[in-house]
Amino acid sequence: MKKTGNMKKYSGFRIMLAVIVMCLLTACGRSDSPQDKKASAPEPEYTDFSDLSGRIVSMLTGAPFEELVLSKAPDVGEFTFFSSMPDMILALKSGKTDAVLNNNAIATLAVNRNPDLILFPQSLQDGVFGFAFAKDSPEREKWQAAYDSIPEKKKQALWDKWTGSDESAKTLPAQDWPGKNGTVQAAVCDTLEPMSYAGEGGELKGFDVEMILMMAKEMDVHVEFTGMEFSAILSYVQSGKALMGAGSIIVTDERKQAVDFVEYYPASFVLIVRTKNSDSLTSEGISFLESVKSSFEKTFIHEDRYKLFLQGICTTLLITVLSIILGTALGFGVFMLCRNGNPAANTLTRFLVWLIEGLPIVVLLMILYYIIFAKVSISGTLVSVIAFTLVFGAQVYAMVKGGVATVDRGQTEAAYSLGYTDRKAFFRVVLPQALPHIMPSYKGQIKALIKATAIVGYVAVQDLTKMGDLIRSRTYEAFFPLIAVAVIYFILTAILMFILNRLELRINTRKISAEGGTTDD
Repeated sequence: MKKTGNMKKYSGFRIMLAVIVMCLLTACGRSDSPQDKKASAPEPEYTDFSDLSGRIVSMLTGAPFEELVLSKAPDVGEFTFFSSMPDMILALKSGKTDAVLNNNAIATLAVNRNPDLILFPQSLQDGVFGFAFAKDSPEREKWQAAYDSIPEKKKQALWDKWTGSDESAKTLPAQDWPGKNGTVQAAVCDTLEPMSYAGEGGELKGFDVEMILMMAKEMDVHVEFTGMEFSAILSYVQSGKALMGAGSIIVTDERKQAVDFVEYYPASFVLIVRTKNSDSLTSEGISFLESVKSSFEKTFIHEDRYKLFLQGICTTLLITVLSIILGTALGFGVFMLCRNGNPAANTLTRFLVWLIEGLPIVVLLMILYYIIFAKVSISGTLVSVIAFTLVFGAQVYAMVKGGVATVDRGQTEAAYSLGYTDRKAFFRVVLPQALPHIMPSYKGQIKALIKATAIVGYVAVQDLTKMGDLIRSRTYEAFFPLIAVAVIYFILTAILMFILNRLELRINTRKISAEGGTTDD
């Protein structure tokens, strides 16, 4: 009886221990049953096209796929457009959009990097990737022949390389062939990994880039790549700035009306959606401090990405400082030409100032780049300097004209009575009194100018904002890249304001000294 009692106690202990172990396994989510594994697999928030009724679907600017989506989901609530894939991914993760349309290569990579995103279970349509050439370009046939000569196994190996998980293999071959047939320009999107994107150090790489190099080797030409927004590629090719355009471009009938294509790899249109309970997936097993540390390292440390910020700062400062100097000289020079009331000069100046001030800066920038200087070999940085010089010059002209108007006409007449020439009277008497009225507006316009330069990425300039976009395209994170860009702009503005305040103080000190000397005399 005693032995039986001990056995019962031992059995009860085993049962209790088993219950405790099962509870611990359940609490830790470590059940090995097939049912538990199946339940833990992520599921899409939307599973059928009917679920997209009233929802927001987003795509890249320049992607004409609204009708394609409506053919499957006619009750879509709204379409929105973004300039880059990272912006769309961030909008999807934050709930500002409900589905993102892109091709199979980019979508697969985005889903692999974001555990709270998943591919929509139904595809939209199959297609083909293409390299864009200007309409009726005689070069297209040559590049088509070069592509056709590449073995299919080599093309497939290239696709597997850039869509695979081995990051160390994603390097470009050197252009070590002679290049006897010259150098050609290629415009590629710089934010669409794995097809074309900016890597460490800012160099362009990806499946599209290496495919172009393979064709170039067959033709014995060298290639110079220019990175830009996806929406600008076709305009760049049509204007003759580049021979070809690439960057995850899927051939459509509408695009065929604008450009010709070398078709090079099968593609499909897919949607990316959130997983169910995506908020819990994004933070599972990761503390807040760990996520911040990881984001900081990916933004600044990994692949020495801080160097991209430094490069962007230099470009932004170059455009800003040159525009301030040249714009000030232009505006002041035009005012001096019109100061004495030449009717023709005044009429022409008023018209030009009205025209420049009436155009949004981004529109003026693109008109200069894609129309006025379309056939001229000129960099986007120089075009940006010209555009902002015109804008700032128009503002300086208006500021000087308004400031001089505040000075009483009697001051000029008094200077004439003392024997001053017109030029001497203006610089010795009128301008010093007008400067206190001009400087506050002048400083305000400089603040506006340095912030306005953030749009130069539209013409393939790698400025500070563009570099932030490139980093976001690699990390798919918004916090540190955007905060870093904002802080840097704030610091640059503060430095310029400090310099201007010191200059203004120096001018006022000289003026007071001069007036004091006159009084003593």
